[in-house]
Amino acid sequence: MRLVYCIGSLGQKGGAERVLVNKANFLADIGYDVTILIAKQNKKAICYEVSENVKILDLDIEVSKSLSSKIPVLGFFLNIRKLKKIYKKIFFELNSDIILNIERGYEDFIIPKVCNNFITIREAHSSKAAVQVTDSGDCFFSIKHLSNKYYTYLYKKQLKKYDKVVLLTKQDSIDRKYKNGDKVIPNLVSSFDMNVTYNYQSKKVISVGRLDKYKNFKDQIIVWKAIAKSHPDWSLHIYGDGPEKTNLDNQIKDLKLENSVFLEGIKSNIEAQYANSSFFIFTSLAEGFGMVLVEAMQMGLPVISYNCPCGPAEIIEEAKDGFLIEISDLKTLEKKILFLIENENERKNMSANAIEKSTKFLPESIMPQWIDLFQELKNGK
Repeated sequence: MRLVYCIGSLGQKGGAERVLVNKANFLADIGYDVTILIAKQNKKAICYEVSENVKILDLDIEVSKSLSSKIPVLGFFLNIRKLKKIYKKIFFELNSDIILNIERGYEDFIIPKVCNNFITIREAHSSKAAVQVTDSGDCFFSIKHLSNKYYTYLYKKQLKKYDKVVLLTKQDSIDRKYKNGDKVIPNLVSSFDMNVTYNYQSKKVISVGRLDKYKNFKDQIIVWKAIAKSHPDWSLHIYGDGPEKTNLDNQIKDLKLENSVFLEGIKSNIEAQYANSSFFIFTSLAEGFGMVLVEAMQMGLPVISYNCPCGPAEIIEEAKDGFLIEISDLKTLEKKILFLIENENERKNMSANAIEKSTKFLPESIMPQWIDLFQELKNGK
């Protein structure tokens, strides 16, 4: 079977990019004909290691730079008109059985229109709830807010035109109510290349993610003020980078937590940081899935997470491998952190359960679901 995955670029590391490469590698290595079609790589190196069996095709697309193309909305659709011919030509040259798009972009307005002879799949790596949270982040009457809402409306219409939309959680499937969005396949997480030995003696708590207001690391820092008073030998380590870094750094200084809370930046060997930690905290306001939860559990870490839409509730089993807390319930967040700090045996039990849970999201568990879907759609076509 011949597959084409479409993405804007593979030049910067991210969750969707990593999942795409992992899936493409798995399928190509078992005999599928897999091409990753990149709109424009900008001469950057591919951000993840790709199997030699996967073909990479960079279209190196240049959008129009005319004066009319710079007009909001109008320019967007003028570029679609130009790009439609390019994509139609390459799709027919590749002659693939299934074309998959994994992100918002011009492709959503092109693929459903020019690929009538192919099966089309749209992977939704963000949930409806997460999009609503990000769209509502700006002033309601601002141009940016109105523009975001308008484009969200347009993309919603386009997604309905694919043969199948694959969602990451059951809750998102319920929220979207797409007739072609009844298929739920969680993200896969590849095994880390190191042995898992839970470090129950560690007094380091870890959190990982982009430093933006939607990941909401500020709640962790607020709560840690009380933790530092009762358990000054414990510390919170936040890994990631983003626009909120300065604000979070100032918050740490204002609360005088410089010796207890640390912004660690981005680390290439994040598995080693998980392995040296006691448990994981996640205070996001909304998610598409929450891959870092599974990564932490894979390394044996119990997790404390806000019960945000969508993902955590379909990953965590309450009091078995982690805890779910209502968003902004700082008192309960503090209580659960203290519980794990003060109950070593419970941490050990939850660690074993977390490792077991994480196996549900390994490639050998997830990829057969994709293979079954490909065969079902091909047979139906």
